[in-house]
Amino acid sequence: MIKKIIRNILIKIIKIIFRKEILFYENTKKIIKKKKNKKIVIEVGANKGTDTQKFLEEGYTVYCFEPTPELIVILQNKFSVYKKQFFLIPLAVDTQNSFREFNLAKHDDWGVSSFYKFSDNIVNKKEWSERNDFYFDQSINVMTIRLDTFLDLYNIKSQISYLWIDTQGNDFRVLQSLGNKINKVKKGKCEASMKTKLYKGAKNDFKTIQKFLIRNNFKTKIIADSKSENECDIHFEKNV
Repeated sequence: MIKKIIRNILIKIIKIIFRKEILFYENTKKIIKKKKNKKIVIEVGANKGTDTQKFLEEGYTVYCFEPTPELIVILQNKFSVYKKQFFLIPLAVDTQNSFREFNLAKHDDWGVSSFYKFSDNIVNKKEWSERNDFYFDQSINVMTIRLDTFLDLYNIKSQISYLWIDTQGNDFRVLQSLGNKINKVKKGKCEASMKTKLYKGAKNDFKTIQKFLIRNNFKTKIIADSKSENECDIHFEKNV
C-alpha cells in the first residue's frame, strides 16, 4: 500500500513537471510460475533488460532504473508478467534529487547514452577509433534521484543482495548517492574508465572508484573489457 501511494505521488509530480504521463510499472497480465528468493537487486541503467531478465529468472526482486522513454516502454512490455517482483523506476540516479540533461544515443544497442558529452579525443577519433557509435541523437531533461532517497521512499530496510550499475560515466556518483546506506549493499558491479576517458567531465576512473569501495569495506576485482583496456568492470563484495 505504501509503495503504491509513493508511486502515484511520483507519477503526479512527473506529469506536472514534464506535462506528459510517464507510468511506473504496474502488472495487468497473467502471472507465470517462477522462482522467488526474497533477495533484492537494484539495477541502475537497465537499457533493454538483458541482465534484468537473468535476475528475475533467478527469483530476485528487481528495482530497475531507466530514464530513456523508449526503453521504459520496452521494459514494461518485456517484464509485465513478473508481478510484485519487477519495479520499474523511470528516473536516473545521481547525487542530487533534481534534473539533468541526458544525451540519448538512439542507435545500435542504445548503450552509450549519458549525462556527459564525449571527450575530444573520442570525437576526433584519436582514441577508440574502431567504434562508430559514439554520437548522440537527442538530448532530454530527466528527473534524478539519490539511491538513499529512493530506499527511504520505498521503505526498503533489507540488505541489497546485488547492486548493478551501468550509467556511462556516472557510476561513481551512483555509488556516492547511497550515502551511509552503502553499508546495506552486499555485492555488486559497476563500470569505470581505464586507459581511455570516454566522457568529458566524468569522474569515473577505476582508481577513484576502487579507493572509494575499499574505504567502505569492500573487496574489489577489476576485469578489463578487452586487451585495449579502455574500460573495465569493477566487481565488489562486502568484507565479512
